[in-house]
Amino acid sequence: MLLVMHEVLDRLLIRKHRACFLKYLSLIHEIEVKTIVEIGVFRGKNAKVLREEFPDAQLYLIDPWKLDPSYLESGSAVSENQSVLDKAKEKTYHLFENDPKATIIEKTSIEGTLFIQKPVDIVFIDANHAYSHVKNDILTWKEKVRPGGILSGHNYGRPRLPGVMQAVSELLSSFELGQDEVWYSIQEPIPG
Repeated sequence: MLLVMHEVLDRLLIRKHRACFLKYLSLIHEIEVKTIVEIGVFRGKNAKVLREEFPDAQLYLIDPWKLDPSYLESGSAVSENQSVLDKAKEKTYHLFENDPKATIIEKTSIEGTLFIQKPVDIVFIDANHAYSHVKNDILTWKEKVRPGGILSGHNYGRPRLPGVMQAVSELLSSFELGQDEVWYSIQEPIPG
């Protein structure tokens, strides 16, 4: 365990990547990670590092890859061009085409919950950064995280995305900040 922790810390210090940070959290909190949901996949870069850090976990990758006026208004849209989103979707499918433990769900965050029936170990929210969307994502996905699991997301504290900080601060009574603008909350275990 100690050797694994050192290896993860080395990767975390070198790469400074949010997926490495989630691996670190899972080790220090002794969470056996079998299921991960990433909301907001775009080109699949974070999902690919999640796969490297959690090679045996079932990944659910949720992204509609469609232009949404509210996403454009929030200032968090990665593109105003549908063809860019189409290419990002193709890249994600290509990255995971031979991965039997990765399920790509072309739906919005809320629609995607219908495809996830069991409690998950980690949820990572990095989709529409508008306050109302982040709020809905947290409220909806918090119920899907198993007790002792990790509810997390990206872009906390980024000045041009104030909706993330507002929703997280308002909705989570207990959360922490980590590397690469990650916010996270370990879900309370059921007493007993």
